[in-house]
Amino acid sequence: MSNKRILDKIKKLLALAASGNQHEAANAMAKVQALMAANGLTETDIELSCIGQQWAKCANQSRTQPQWSHMLISLVGDAFGVEVMYQREIFGAVRVSFIGPAERAEIAGCVYEVLARRLGKARREYLAGLNKRMKTTTKTTRADLFCEGWCRAVWAKVQQLVPSEKESALVKQFMEQNHPKLKQATAREAGGNRRDHNSMFDGYRAGQDVELNAGVAGQEQGKLEVL
Repeated sequence: MSNKRILDKIKKLLALAASGNQHEAANAMAKVQALMAANGLTETDIELSCIGQQWAKCANQSRTQPQWSHMLISLVGDAFGVEVMYQREIFGAVRVSFIGPAERAEIAGCVYEVLARRLGKARREYLAGLNKRMKTTTKTTRADLFCEGWCRAVWAKVQQLVPSEKESALVKQFMEQNHPKLKQATAREAGGNRRDHNSMFDGYRAGQDVELNAGVAGQEQGKLEVL
């Protein structure tokens, strides 16, 4: 039996041990202790198994990510109290991941995908409304600034979920074990002149139509409303 299956079995037994039936709880704990001893598992191993990593396709596939892409992944990370990271695959595709308590990490990934689709649609519509004679570089700059404004508007509505010290310590240990060679990502600034920066205000207005409500412990988590 693989470690994952053993850990899953232990977690189910622990849930049973927390039930009100004293006899079942005692039997479940005895089985947990036996499984841990037989497989050389510690309490930390069990706690670490509750940390999950959820992958999603990145909203932008550039080698150097634009500033708005960093903002989008960061606002989702803040909303759900999870760590975030990028990864470029062998064939060049860029993915993002959310690392934290398994349920929150999974929901964060789903919410990110929803927001990425909404932002992608808003960006395409904005580009379609620009003068066809405008230089491609200027269009890209204005679209990037539009996306930054959009992200700022959504981020302003996020109530940051601060992870507990225990969660932070477990996530740090998970990262050290699974991603020991991470590097700090750099962002590409949109640039542009004063006229171009009006696009950021256009994006901010568009982003105000998005409502992102992240639940907290004991409440509904990951509710996303798009008005």
